Amino acid sequence: MNFDEAVKKAQSLRANLGQVVKGHEAGLDTTVIAILARGHVLLESVPGEGKTLLATVLAASISGITTGRISGQPTLKPSDVLGAEIIGRGTEQFELIKGPIFNNIVLFDELNRTDPRTQSALIESMQEYQVTIGDKQYPLPLPFHVIATQNPLSHEGTWELDAAAKQRFLVKIEWQAPTRQVEFQIASESKAFLKENIERLQPALTVDELVEIQQIASREIQLSENIIHLINAITVATRPTDDSYPAKELDANGFGRDVISRHGGVSSRASSFWPPLLKAHALFHGRQEVVPFDVFATAYPMLTHRIETNYPVEMKDLIHLILRERGYAF
Repeated sequence: MNFDEAVKKAQSLRANLGQVVKGHEAGLDTTVIAILARGHVLLESVPGEGKTLLATVLAASISGITTGRISGQPTLKPSDVLGAEIIGRGTEQFELIKGPIFNNIVLFDELNRTDPRTQSALIESMQEYQVTIGDKQYPLPLPFHVIATQNPLSHEGTWELDAAAKQRFLVKIEWQAPTRQVEFQIASESKAFLKENIERLQPALTVDELVEIQQIASREIQLSENIIHLINAITVATRPTDDSYPAKELDANGFGRDVISRHGGVSSRASSFWPPLLKAHALFHGRQEVVPFDVFATAYPMLTHRIETNYPVEMKDLIHLILRERGYAF
């Protein structure tokens, strides 16, 4: 597969999603780009906005892919996610009963309704592409992507994801309610018609083609040293302990210089996660070189779940200020 074919396949995958999931154009773009970057996706919105539907359509659009689904609830145990070793019937040897994590695409619905112990069971799988059960490590099938949904923290029965769990997600996407016109279109289509739409979908690519596109994005997209300096200037500016932290600008714009907690800035993990996202974003838009536009276009989904604040603020406005004061000024 050459570069142009990879771009065409990526756009076909995006078009497939748009045939069924309505009113979330930017979110669909970001989801496809994150998958091309071999990343995991965290979707946040109130129930009923199509988050689960997105994962279903994504799986239907890639032939040969395997999918698993986990429904978050307070009683969920790590073994319900990972699986367990049991003594085989008629034998004295342990056998692995695989959990839903052993799939290419895993939808974890309402992740923040599970307790921290179960949330932490995801960390090894998302980072190392393996799980530990008992004293053994088991590799996960590749490609491997977790698409997790969460309800806003204002909803009853939710837990805040800890920093370690949140930062394993390449991007966080906040889905808003659709426009009135899109809402009318959704209301005009019954659930049965929606099911027929999914069944009529033709796969946009195979699982092997997805892996090949991921490799093209990783190996063939150029990332200059200037771009690395740019993302570095942005990430360190989120840290109150760094000299480039825009304390005066935060005061002047009503945020307050203590808005970001002392150790709540973006960690170094973002510096390793951001370049693959930039390369995938460039490929998705048909370019073989990362440009500053890719940095600014991906900044919000990359940074929003990596910054810890001392009090609630509009995160988009906060990130925009950092970009304006440190990114654009670079």
